Amino acid sequence: MGYTDLYMSRSRVALNISDDSKTSVYMLGVPFDSTTSYRPGTRFGPDAIREALANIEFNSIMHDEDGVTLEDVNIVDLGNLKSTTKPDTMVDMLSKVMSELRGKRTLIIVLGGEHLLTLGAYAGMVNDGIVASNDDYASRSKNKKSVGKDNTMLVVFDAHFDLRDEFNDCRLNHATYLRRIVEDNGDDGSNVLHIGARGYSREEIDYAVRSRMNILPARDILFGSSNTIGSDVKRRIIDAVSSYDRLYISIDLDAIDPAFAPGVGTPEPFGLHPLHLLEVLASLVERDKRIACLDVVELCPPYDNGITAVLAAKMILEMILMHVRSL
Repeated sequence: MGYTDLYMSRSRVALNISDDSKTSVYMLGVPFDSTTSYRPGTRFGPDAIREALANIEFNSIMHDEDGVTLEDVNIVDLGNLKSTTKPDTMVDMLSKVMSELRGKRTLIIVLGGEHLLTLGAYAGMVNDGIVASNDDYASRSKNKKSVGKDNTMLVVFDAHFDLRDEFNDCRLNHATYLRRIVEDNGDDGSNVLHIGARGYSREEIDYAVRSRMNILPARDILFGSSNTIGSDVKRRIIDAVSSYDRLYISIDLDAIDPAFAPGVGTPEPFGLHPLHLLEVLASLVERDKRIACLDVVELCPPYDNGITAVLAAKMILEMILMHVRSL
């Protein structure tokens, strides 16, 4: 029995995708929101996205002319990670599942759930599932390098940096997960591209600069155009990822303006247009970068009218189809 069998439970909503498809994509949910500090309820996000996926059309708005749709893809839904309220337990379980899945060398999609899950999923994809516990993070030296790095760039869409050293008396939560990832890389953030930040503390921006993280704040995109990214922005993105073979992409839905995505755990005004994200994603795939994993986090159904879930589902659909076309 592997970790996938041990830690995953069957989902309540299944996608009606044919098993005869040639291409497979693996999908799993992480219904966890125990460290949420504003709006609780992101634990209901995975099944809300599944329900939306099961009820939207499968064609692409980006490349409709080639006729490729989600009907040509077999989505292997592994269900949800087993329920827990302990941050370190969730991170440990998820990292082990992801380490097991990465050997399949296909796109893996993780549905959230709060953003802390990215710590576990990313560790599993690049570090053989090695991740420190909550107690380890509380006691270890800030500059201790606990794991190595590989040729994977982490591309994060988020309204927040999530680079606090500690938040709500805890060093392992949704507002600190990216700090832990960069620390695990020896305080080197050069393999992180952060897009869409517009709400952060002085501590976070100082650490982002000190760690040499690649930063593309929301204002640089918004003031360029209303719904497309300019040539300078594209150049900065391509330059940042040019030396990496594969990408881990994390989409916090609060990167998008609340006008388009109201149902999130920590909303922040003056966000990105959904087409900004699609254009960036399309640009990355066109550069022959292998997308190893996509996570979509912070959907909060209790505060949603349904449109945020549908947007999340459509983003995932487009990403799957980009993956299929790149094969």
